[in-house]
Amino acid sequence: MSLVAKIRFSSPLPQLDKEFDYLVPGEISDSLKVGQLVDVPFGSGGKSKTGVICSISEEPNPRANILGIASITSSLPVLSEQQLKLCEAVASRQAGVVGELLTTAIPKRFVRVEATYQADDAAAAFPETPLKRSHLSSLLDQHPKVFYKPELFSANEPAPIWALEFASAAAELASQGKSSLVVLPDFAELAKFERAIQVLGLSNHSFRHSSSDTGSQRYLNHLKALTQVGINYGLRSACFAPAKNLDSIFIWDDGDESHTEQGSPYWTSREVLLQRSELEGTKLVLASHSPSAEVIRLVDIGYLHLAKVEESKPTVIITDLDDRIDSQTFAAISNSLQAGEPVLIQIANLGWASSLVCTSCKELRRCPNCESSFWVDPSGMFRCRSCKTKLQMPACKCGKISTRPTRLGASAIAQQMTRAFPNATVVHSNGENRLTSIKGGSILVVSTPGAEPEVNGGYGVVVIADAARMVGSPRLRALEQSIAKWANATSLAKRDSTIIFVGLKDILATRIKDLDFYRAIEDDYQDRIELGLPPTTRLASVTSSNAVDAERLATLFISRVSADRVRILPTELANTLVIDYQYSFGIELALLLKELTHSLTQSSKAKKPGERVYRINMDDGKVI
Repeated sequence: MSLVAKIRFSSPLPQLDKEFDYLVPGEISDSLKVGQLVDVPFGSGGKSKTGVICSISEEPNPRANILGIASITSSLPVLSEQQLKLCEAVASRQAGVVGELLTTAIPKRFVRVEATYQADDAAAAFPETPLKRSHLSSLLDQHPKVFYKPELFSANEPAPIWALEFASAAAELASQGKSSLVVLPDFAELAKFERAIQVLGLSNHSFRHSSSDTGSQRYLNHLKALTQVGINYGLRSACFAPAKNLDSIFIWDDGDESHTEQGSPYWTSREVLLQRSELEGTKLVLASHSPSAEVIRLVDIGYLHLAKVEESKPTVIITDLDDRIDSQTFAAISNSLQAGEPVLIQIANLGWASSLVCTSCKELRRCPNCESSFWVDPSGMFRCRSCKTKLQMPACKCGKISTRPTRLGASAIAQQMTRAFPNATVVHSNGENRLTSIKGGSILVVSTPGAEPEVNGGYGVVVIADAARMVGSPRLRALEQSIAKWANATSLAKRDSTIIFVGLKDILATRIKDLDFYRAIEDDYQDRIELGLPPTTRLASVTSSNAVDAERLATLFISRVSADRVRILPTELANTLVIDYQYSFGIELALLLKELTHSLTQSSKAKKPGERVYRINMDDGKVI
């Protein structure tokens, strides 16, 4: 009887997307554990390669010429059984490779950290003083899967109410010997959650999983999470972090674009955590001030329980004018600044101009490379909005070079506000130069969406100056993402503040007047049901590196799938196949696409060395 270990490698190569068998030498059989890293001979030359042990079993008749494990690399397991199953499930859903997900699940190993940790692996003692039971904990006792819409305004709290609720619920679990996992969209929200942890005195029971940490600290927290009960938290990649005795998963603002992985296999935090919750049988909380359309669907089909916290509303003003700052808005800003209360103005685009037209023929100036519109960035350079190219402004068709802005960007608005309110301090925050917090007083903040800083005591006035323009963008998720940005900006205001939305009309204006962000997204979701658009269905895209292989795939795919299973949608994207399909067909479609693209890649005559011929995105939100 021989011991045989099944090993996987951290690699995006499809040909390595399987388990490889290796004999376990007798001298290491007692010390070898599932989840450990080992070095094995690999390939025709027997070159050493590091892999992770997925399973160990007795085999009476192992195949001939099976190679043996050369040595144990990590003295401790670095991958849990739950992590491996999650990687396999996500790869199956997303038409991906398990190995490329293992790269996310297992941080770089540090020998000294590993050696030190073995000598000090005891978990910190939890405070004996019982914590006040959180509203979220009580809610989870009744409903294991929840969409939680917390209080909107929490400017006078030491941390946002959602963060305090997450931390309090997680602390209660830790005191019961259960772990939790909290996934956040960006570093600003991560900092808010860490404030809540510190306020509740939970730092010694929390393990941060973040690429911004040093490699050694990240590996140490990984080892702690594997062996100790605690509060695990981090950004998108934390979805794959280990968590001993995991009981509950929390995700904040699941619709934020930062939750979407930009590389293959293009997973999102929400979908990964939905799978993880099912695989490990955990409770699940999705929370935000404004829901994603996917959350609306999950509530609609009864998977999530809707829990909204009602609270008193501030003064909300809706203007249907084109002017960003009319006389009423100007007066509200002026009065707030005179009273020593800060003001926030949200502008859709950064830079000096959001788009440019020819001064002679009035034609919109477009990038010669991709046909997107030009804008002027904060440094005064002409740039393309899509391909980000910086270049000299080419002559228009009429021969003229001079341009004028059709609409000013945030930089220009900040300069205007400096002149309009000379006694106030005007600051500018955007994605490239983001402020996370400022002190109170007569401060006017001009910010792009998502870059709004917190302010002591909250803003006295918040102006959403480009509301109509944001929802008018020709993208499927324009309304959903715009409302999320408005809701998060509004949450930074005082409870008795004035909130102004510019340019809204009809039923949307009514919803926003009541700050009913949920109903506004629900209306949009109902429209999508009628049109058969995501998230009522899923959209996959397969993009090829060349036109020949793109055509080969389209032809072969159409021959393999009946028309009643999928719809092939027209697209302006080059060398791209866009497929509309039902959720029930997802796994089967992912398997088929992997099979076809792998086969066609092998026979491709247009493939260049080292090139990935096909990229599969099973949930492409940008194709329509």
